[in-house]
Amino acid sequence: MPRKPTWEDADILLRIDDLAARPETRAALDWFRKNHLGVVGAPPVRFPHDSPEYEHVQRFIELFETLGTLVKLGVLNEELVHERWLTRAPWDFLRPTIEQDRRELGPDYAGNFEWLAERDRRWAERRKGEHKA
Repeated sequence: MPRKPTWEDADILLRIDDLAARPETRAALDWFRKNHLGVVGAPPVRFPHDSPEYEHVQRFIELFETLGTLVKLGVLNEELVHERWLTRAPWDFLRPTIEQDRRELGPDYAGNFEWLAERDRRWAERRKGEHKA
């Protein structure tokens, strides 16, 4: 059974929210929401490394890699993260870019982001089942 969230978990999550509120990260989040959130069936997109879009992609990867690392190591409550952050949609969208970058940077690049997104996918399925019951 997962541990219950603590005040320390809440504090860490709020600090991550502060990081996400920085102008450069906010721009990346807004760009994703405006252009990609909820888009189904769109072909995979690769961004040139010198494009502003690639900078947005890197902000996303850094943010979700941090969340994944903290959850995976037990520093941050997983349930709390799933309640607050949707990671599977950004992962699905960024996967082609990450897979390409893994060819250059190694197979573990953004591994904690991928791990968290897969756990988020399973969490959402469980929640869907709970709501049907």
